[in-house]
Amino acid sequence: MVETGIWMIMRSSMMRFCSFFVVLLLWGCTEVDDRLGQSLLPDNQQMNIEVFTVGDGVETFLYRQDSVPSSRMGSAYLGRMVDGGSVYGARRASALLQFLPITVPYEDVDGYGLRPIIDSLSILLTVTETGGNPDLVQSFDVYEVEGELHRDSVYRANFPVEDYRGEKLFEFSHRGGKGEVEARLFPTARGKEYLERIVNSDWDVYTTDSLFREEFNGLYVVPSEGSPRDGAVIRADLSGSGMRLHVRNHDTLDQNAIYDTIVTYFSFRDTDAVDQMTGQVTEWDNVSVGMAEWDYSGSVLGELEARTNGFTDTLATSEPLETVYVQGMGGVGTYLRFTDSFVATVSALGDGDRDVLINQAMMRIWLEDDGVDVLDSSVERLGSYVDYRFLNPIPDYRYAVESQYQGGLPYGGYLNRSRGYYELDITTYVQRLAAGKMPRAVYLGPEAFDVFCYENSELSGDDITIRVTYTTIER
Repeated sequence: MVETGIWMIMRSSMMRFCSFFVVLLLWGCTEVDDRLGQSLLPDNQQMNIEVFTVGDGVETFLYRQDSVPSSRMGSAYLGRMVDGGSVYGARRASALLQFLPITVPYEDVDGYGLRPIIDSLSILLTVTETGGNPDLVQSFDVYEVEGELHRDSVYRANFPVEDYRGEKLFEFSHRGGKGEVEARLFPTARGKEYLERIVNSDWDVYTTDSLFREEFNGLYVVPSEGSPRDGAVIRADLSGSGMRLHVRNHDTLDQNAIYDTIVTYFSFRDTDAVDQMTGQVTEWDNVSVGMAEWDYSGSVLGELEARTNGFTDTLATSEPLETVYVQGMGGVGTYLRFTDSFVATVSALGDGDRDVLINQAMMRIWLEDDGVDVLDSSVERLGSYVDYRFLNPIPDYRYAVESQYQGGLPYGGYLNRSRGYYELDITTYVQRLAAGKMPRAVYLGPEAFDVFCYENSELSGDDITIRVTYTTIER
């Protein structure tokens, strides 16, 4: 005998349960007779649809994993901001940026010419997104980077930058939202020496990337201590960001006269570029690392941090949380634990006389609030991981191969703005969970390719449903 069933595991408030129950009643009371011809089918070929509701299928907690990958992301986050009033706390975002020259001085006169005079150095940022209050002026400090960095290494949001930070070289300020940012870098005494090194380096340094990086290993850009706590965090596209150096030199015939102004551009780009005409790949060896520091004091998350022992209270005896969160930049995430009763019930769908095939398992996670501002500031897509530190996904969320299928994989995970929930296809995970081949804990965070985003999602731990469609086959 073959049966198809739909089973709903719901952990819900009474109001949502009642609403769901009414829907089931309306469905059950339809006047459409859909049994026509059913009596003509043999017993072992008839299919019956059933709906089961079971509570406490999943428990929700918080966790904190600040060692997520944050290198060579193609973007840099810079600034300080307060998230969502008193809910999420404050963050400070900084970045380590390597750079290479993309234009060069005179080759035939050995660099910058006769007795070069350094005019100015500016930082150029292509800002694509802004969070917080961009009307406040923010100040930044720029330090020299010391220590070796590797293109193929993975660096994380808790990067030990103190081990790499050298002398302070420059200061600059910025105010505003999206667009092209140009800010003058004002040098310290060590910064002036640094500029002299750039201008007076051997010509080979400018023509060989490895030699240039040996001399100039990168810059660390961080909001200054005096920068407003409630300012803005900007997201800069590194493919269009860098620095511009102006240098004047003297005439060889009249050495007291200015001959020319030389403009040299340096790029922060950290991703390879493909020529659209030839298909050839130009490798960019620059390393970038994003870092974030969180201050939850005075916020709702600060209260939860104290209550849950630093977001580590996920024991079997711990009390599940009714409201949970997902943040980018190594902030807090949601820890889902599937209960013993959930696993037992799924496993029991097939007994001694029947085999069971789980056709589909869809999980819906609702936002706590679905106002327009909340939707705009929420994480666009959730990723599901069995190990968040290394971004090891559950088997349904194969993000590394999604691009090959042009979005054709079923996992989903996107925010449904119309109804205010995320929907995730976790079919394979549930199948393996029932067979005892998967851990019962799943970590929810931003999607893997945007794990360092600055959005936040406030989720209802009481409103998580799992809809399981299955087929049982009589042996």
